[in-house]
Amino acid sequence: MQALTDLLRNTKILMDKNILWNHVFSDKDFQTWILDLIRDDQLMEKGVNEDGQIIGVYTRYTEELTNGRKKAGEPYNLFDTGDFYKSMLILLGTDYFEIDADPIKENANLFTKFGEGIIGLTEESLEKLREETKRRYQIEIDRLFSLD
Repeated sequence: MQALTDLLRNTKILMDKNILWNHVFSDKDFQTWILDLIRDDQLMEKGVNEDGQIIGVYTRYTEELTNGRKKAGEPYNLFDTGDFYKSMLILLGTDYFEIDADPIKENANLFTKFGEGIIGLTEESLEKLREETKRRYQIEIDRLFSLD
């Protein structure tokens, strides 16, 4: 009898897409994974915004100022102290999420300078997110309906 009660409860959870969505997207490891798509894949590796456009390139002057840590001609990665990357967070709604960050760094507003698209997901990242979301949904569905 308990198994049937659990099955009915889990079916109700599955029928309410917002409950399943919230359960999957409230996972802190998943949120970190999403933010790392921006921080690592887009900014650090490619220096691109959500449109896949390079946001700028370092100059020879910057290379000299940073003692070669940032190379002339390489795309901006917006990582200096790491504060901008650390400030990124995910805000959850009932069936959506937003990515936000503190853009104020060294008396400059990164959103004003480069656009809010610096914290958006590229089409490539969105495709990775779709696949990972499907995988995580399937895990949750399997968990809800396991007979263990």
